[in-house]
Amino acid sequence: MYHPEPSRVQEVNRADGDALKPPSHAVPSAGVDLEVFGKAATGTGNPSTQRGDCPFSQRIYMELEEKRLPYKATYIQEGPDKPAWFMEKNPSGLMPVLRDGSEWIQDSERIFEHLEAKFPNPALKTPDEFKDVGSGIFPTFVEWLKSKDQAHPAKQDLIKELLSFNQHLQKHGPYIAGEKPTDSDFTVAPKLRHARVALGQIMGFAFPEKLEALHKYIELMEARSSFIHTDSPDEMIICGWRKKFSLPEKLDYE
Repeated sequence: MYHPEPSRVQEVNRADGDALKPPSHAVPSAGVDLEVFGKAATGTGNPSTQRGDCPFSQRIYMELEEKRLPYKATYIQEGPDKPAWFMEKNPSGLMPVLRDGSEWIQDSERIFEHLEAKFPNPALKTPDEFKDVGSGIFPTFVEWLKSKDQAHPAKQDLIKELLSFNQHLQKHGPYIAGEKPTDSDFTVAPKLRHARVALGQIMGFAFPEKLEALHKYIELMEARSSFIHTDSPDEMIICGWRKKFSLPEKLDYE
């Protein structure tokens, strides 16, 4: 089963004082048999015990943490050489995948719906009117990074998406749906981190300082123990995107 990394425990206690205390509604571990398959760190075995950088998988890890559910984490290398036993259960090869007992569930959205239905406390479902808030940030980030062009129109599209998100937080925050984080926050926050880290290193771009609600949001989300436990180092995020799009260490943006 997953346990917090020893080096993280002190940091977690500072960020969320009661993060390691099981809530009164916690499901007894004897009744839970959950295993998440996510991206492995490059070159660490297949399967691996070392987590890779994947914002889609981090969403599920965070939600399991928030629900205080014990789980086993198994990491699979991306690419054509996934283990045969894994492909037999998950023919698409896509991750994350959740195994709940003998049932296998693919796709992060379906996994969340399964967890929310089976383990409803604490409730993490986002109200329908807020479900798509922030959903345009990640695709515009990917489009801009893939272009390898610092002046690509996707840059302005991303700034517009960030501005819109900031305006929403000003009105409805500090989280997407108000005072408590929900599924949309656990979906958006890892993607914001990937965008912020990769664009900062490769494109020389920083999220505008004037977007104060956005920066406060990032601070709040990244201080949660569920985020700290499941985060990836900057270097891993940068290397992952460089490899995906054959990018140099830095583009010539000066």
